[in-house]
Amino acid sequence: MMRLAPNTSAAQSGQLRIVDGLVTAAPTIRFADANAQWRRSSASGSEHGPWKFEFLGGDVFLDLEMGIYLAKSVDYNPKDDLSVQIFARIYEHELLHVLDEIDIATKWLPPQLLGEPTIGRYLVQGAPYVYGLGSSTALDTDFHDFIASIIVANVYNFWVTEKNRRARLRDAPAQYKIVQDQVDTLRQRQINRH
Repeated sequence: MMRLAPNTSAAQSGQLRIVDGLVTAAPTIRFADANAQWRRSSASGSEHGPWKFEFLGGDVFLDLEMGIYLAKSVDYNPKDDLSVQIFARIYEHELLHVLDEIDIATKWLPPQLLGEPTIGRYLVQGAPYVYGLGSSTALDTDFHDFIASIIVANVYNFWVTEKNRRARLRDAPAQYKIVQDQVDTLRQRQINRH
């Protein structure tokens, strides 16, 4: 259990008393031209499925939608240089998380995914994926949505593991203490000037 140390805003463990910011990120997969990139044929000779889909190649995009949230207490007055500095220090810390997300998505993740079995089998090797039942009339878009959800689940498993590892480093007690000490100093200056 953590409790606040006397006369400080940091918990005894060195963590922030209040989390002032949060970065969220959600990866999605998108094919450049899914209809041209996936060839559909009958898996059983029937006109009603199941269907065999084969990836023919082309661009597959990883989109990463991110949000930065700051606590209301971080709002600043543009005419108050100290409140602007407090906002900037906290926002800077959150932007470091954004930088981590971008680095993961653009540099770390692509080589990791080449060795992932599902992605390797269907996107790299072009192995056929059988989809649908004998009585179904599967639409291509249904399959495209389905396969994208499978791929993004595999991407997510790699991505979130690295994201959490980096967040533990970025938000380690010693790192939080640096930010909190800077913010506390600025807030004390605000109080003392009035």
